[in-house]
Amino acid sequence: MTVPEASTLVFGATGALGRHVLNALVARGISPETITAVGRNQLRLGELASAGFGTAAVDLSDSVAVAELVARHSDIVLISGSDPNRLAQHESVIEAAKNANVRHVYYTSGVRADDDRFEINADHRATEDALTASGVTYTILRNTWYIENYIQALAGPRFTGVLAAATGDAVVAAASRKDLAEALAIVVTTDGHGNVTYSLSGDTNFTYADIAEAMSVVLEREVTYQPVTPGELQVALINSGMDGELAGFLVSLDETIAAGVFARAGDDLSRLLGRPTTGLVEGLTAE
Repeated sequence: MTVPEASTLVFGATGALGRHVLNALVARGISPETITAVGRNQLRLGELASAGFGTAAVDLSDSVAVAELVARHSDIVLISGSDPNRLAQHESVIEAAKNANVRHVYYTSGVRADDDRFEINADHRATEDALTASGVTYTILRNTWYIENYIQALAGPRFTGVLAAATGDAVVAAASRKDLAEALAIVVTTDGHGNVTYSLSGDTNFTYADIAEAMSVVLEREVTYQPVTPGELQVALINSGMDGELAGFLVSLDETIAAGVFARAGDDLSRLLGRPTTGLVEGLTAE
């Protein structure tokens, strides 16, 4: 483990959002030597170490190791994980922060995490509750759906010209990871964000017809949106060779989108950025 006498600890630093967060923090003047990047991707950690960052490969289920690492930093950026036991891991980080009297914890939650109609946000909601009850100064950033989530979905329309989804007439105020990472970096590097919760949405409620139109531009061929039922989508996914468990998960995501969880929740994101949020076409071609 390579840990500087640092101030900022970033959990989830080797993930897709974490990469942008580190870049955004450095762009706003934080020296890599004062940042410790935590993640599981050893290759990426090596690259970060070569770039001057402190690095740590810590199993977040190891509460003792987490506590030791947290205690050496004043500011904690907790990018929400994806493990099945992520809630326990989040709570371990928060407990360590409380015991170490850290200065500030920044948590990337999910938009509408306080709405118990959406099961997708249950872990976010419980993490927020643990954080607000801890007594540690916090900032909660409730991130919307990523535009980049649709990049993988380009594969089908590339060959069929059809974007099929069980989302009905839903709208999605998606935002790019870069925008969300920049907002986090702004909050970390400026004052006035203590014990504040931000709902971070894109400026526009995109329909799936809008998404298909953006895909048309990116793919340079006409793409149309074809709404299907959840059952039809599950059958199509399984017939394509996908296992039933993954197919069921993807169908449940579409049903959650159809229920409106990712519709626009306000202007916090563009207000923090001081500019409009990134559009679909630019987001679908992002690296």
